[in-house]
Amino acid sequence: LAPAVEAEVTRLGLPGPRAGGPGPAKDLRLDPLRSDLDRRRELLLRRLTVCGVPYGEAKEVAGAGGGEALTTRWEVRWTPATEAVLTAVGARGVTAEQAAEGVLLERRRLERDEGGPTAAQALEGLERAAECGLTGLAGERLTDVADVLPQAGTLPELLAGLALLDRLRAGHVPGLGTDPDREARAGAVADLLTAAAVRQVDGLTGSEDLADAHALLELSHRADQLGGIRLADALGRLSAGGSPLMRGAAGAVRVLLGHEDARTFGDRVASWVDAATAPDSRAALTARLGGLLTAAGPLLEAASAALEPLLTRVSELPDRAFLDRLPALRGGFDTLSPAARDRLLATVEEHLDAPYMPATDGVDPAALAAWTAADFAARETLRTLGLLHAPGPV
Repeated sequence: LAPAVEAEVTRLGLPGPRAGGPGPAKDLRLDPLRSDLDRRRELLLRRLTVCGVPYGEAKEVAGAGGGEALTTRWEVRWTPATEAVLTAVGARGVTAEQAAEGVLLERRRLERDEGGPTAAQALEGLERAAECGLTGLAGERLTDVADVLPQAGTLPELLAGLALLDRLRAGHVPGLGTDPDREARAGAVADLLTAAAVRQVDGLTGSEDLADAHALLELSHRADQLGGIRLADALGRLSAGGSPLMRGAAGAVRVLLGHEDARTFGDRVASWVDAATAPDSRAALTARLGGLLTAAGPLLEAASAALEPLLTRVSELPDRAFLDRLPALRGGFDTLSPAARDRLLATVEEHLDAPYMPATDGVDPAALAAWTAADFAARETLRTLGLLHAPGPV
């Protein structure tokens, strides 16, 4: 295996063994969907990664507009450990392709011996086989996904499976070429997963996991495929009877899908703030806002009226009432992504008709809130003792 890999990295212009010892790491940006050379490099790097060979490390790449990234980035370096592991893995095959297939087949065998694969294992197995260009094994793993995920997958797993199938059908996995039969199979499996995803909505009733709230939002992006009376009914039940977190998330999704008027929902959100007068109701406010604000970005773009009553109510709260609710409000708003936070800040500035929000000079907002609360407590004590006098004329 080691000589075959050394020859292949040389052909592909990748770093190989050097007489003077390991060289510096090389940063690679690959475009495997448009460049045949990059596609072959990507395949080799994926296969070596599956085999556990310390050679290439994949780096995160963000897609334009938050979408799927079609390029990849790697940091590549040949070290003595690379050759040592290649020698050990050589028992799996004499080429990188054979070795990767051997590793993945053994992994699947162990999963089946233990009563699996689980939904997560089936998904990972399909993704690894596809990335390594192992057509036959990818077909077997696609069968695993069809058999396991509809019955055992959670909503996030089902949505992850649908995203992976989208990539396969779109030809965005460099290791696999175009195959109408495989694309048709992937489409049929996607239908199974979409139906299962709708069934999963009722199972989220008591969830307090933000991942489930994000999954519900992702589900709304597939409304054209998943829509219909069944989904609308499930979202309605979740919005009315779910946990505080899921009520907020389901309400936001219903607005995005046009199942509820944005202003009506916004007024209900504002009432959550009014009702947060005790510890339990403030904890519920945090959870409801957390669920709602998982969809802050899409709501601001498509249904800003759903958030306007909340912003109005918070800005109009008396100081004491605002401070009482501040920890709950902060907890809910902490769920915002940086991009959504920036968009919401711009909306708040526009709402307050302020060109910018005043800075706090680096002081932690929680500390400012504590100081302000202490000021109010001191003022109330002075008032009780009759020591608080009205300010005289300046």
